[in-house]
Amino acid sequence: MQELRQRTMAWAVRLRVNPRTVRVQDMDRKWGSCTSSGTVTLAYDLVHRTGDFQDYVIVHELLHLRLPNHGRLFKALLTAHVPGWRELEATAASGPAARWPR
Repeated sequence: MQELRQRTMAWAVRLRVNPRTVRVQDMDRKWGSCTSSGTVTLAYDLVHRTGDFQDYVIVHELLHLRLPNHGRLFKALLTAHVPGWRELEATAASGPAARWPR
């Protein structure tokens, strides 16, 4: 868990954002979330995924500290920092969201 927090803070420096809190906890339906108050929450299950996938989720959530939506600018920034994010997103279905019915 500490490794995920450290990885998140390293990305926060690169992205020039300042999350108020970084939490790692069990999440049933998604890999991460970000609140408007700056709390980034990551799924504990991320520790079992590749570093590239961890980076995708972390960067995705941290970018929400700059942009609240998934518009063109958001996707452009995500592509700039995690070029293969679309392929990684396709593998996300095998995570928490896939295990629990909605």
